[in-house]
Amino acid sequence: MNRMIPVMVCALVAGSTAAQAGGWSDDYGRHSGYGRDLGAYIGLGVGQLRYNEDGLDTITPTTAMVTIGAPLSPNLAIEGRLGGGIARAETNTYGVEVRSLFVGYLKGSLPLAPGFSFYGLAGLASVDLRRDFGLVDSHDSGLSYGLGMDFNLEAGTHLNLEWTRLATGNNLGYDYNVDMASIGIAWRF
Repeated sequence: MNRMIPVMVCALVAGSTAAQAGGWSDDYGRHSGYGRDLGAYIGLGVGQLRYNEDGLDTITPTTAMVTIGAPLSPNLAIEGRLGGGIARAETNTYGVEVRSLFVGYLKGSLPLAPGFSFYGLAGLASVDLRRDFGLVDSHDSGLSYGLGMDFNLEAGTHLNLEWTRLATGNNLGYDYNVDMASIGIAWRF
């Protein structure tokens, strides 16, 4: 995670600088009658990863990520995410740490009202975990999917809430899955 902090700080500074320089425009690429703009975007998010393994209570480490996305059409975008763990979590002496998280998504949006839309995510994820039980290190890659809500704020800023299934696997005969609930903010330019 130590390597993630400079990346996230640079992304935040770049987004803030572009916003102050007038890089955001509510009139840029408006389509679909809902006043949504179609500019590329960069964002920051925090989430709670939920590690569920058969026979164990849920373990919930905190994560952070940087998001970069670009629209393909008014309701379809491609998105990349890079993240890692902020803090290790422990339940009943079993601990999990998120070492890194890489995800690529296709994002389909359904606008429901001005400034509000639901979206679905489908893509590939790679999650590196470190546990203090069973197979200590695991690198899980595979299909990832999720659902979320986007709220348009002022000046090209968007707030999102989402749930994603990141990975599934097996730890010495015990199946597990890795989900994440997160909140994020993104700036269009």
